[in-house]
Amino acid sequence: MSILKSATGHYETAGNTADADVIIGHSFGTSIHRESPNGALARFILDNEAGQPIVVDRTLADAFPKSSLLDVVVDGVVSNGIGSMGGSWGILVRAKEYMDATELTQPLMVAQAFHIGRVAMQAEKIGMNNVIIPERLPDIFDKESEQFWTRSSSLWIPREVVGSFKLRGQGKL
Repeated sequence: MSILKSATGHYETAGNTADADVIIGHSFGTSIHRESPNGALARFILDNEAGQPIVVDRTLADAFPKSSLLDVVVDGVVSNGIGSMGGSWGILVRAKEYMDATELTQPLMVAQAFHIGRVAMQAEKIGMNNVIIPERLPDIFDKESEQFWTRSSSLWIPREVVGSFKLRGQGKL
């Protein structure tokens, strides 16, 4: 998948969600109320879980109605916008460690529709195989986000495309 296609919300589904043995969720923006992207992602995970362990970052965890449903919450800094700290890569590193330690092999990857393509590419880069990408992921933006690039597609797309070069240079894409 190309980064441009991914950044515009045109992602490719992969695998069967019923085969997932772990769910890995990635926040989008910083808002956590029910109508935010993170609220929608939390509901998506809850609607699609079937007893698998759930691994999410702290921002997404805070959008869940009951944090007791979460097996691993990855704490750390929110992405700084230039790929040098925080973000999806850190979550994937921790999720991969958890998967290796618990012998899990088929992650259901959950992220906002304009974000999932890059997340899936990074998951492959980190050595995750059999990544399952579901249909109908939330595609809303976070108009209230502290991360300006997650407020709209017109802010997201250029940042995502330009940022992909930096991530490639860092070996993270």
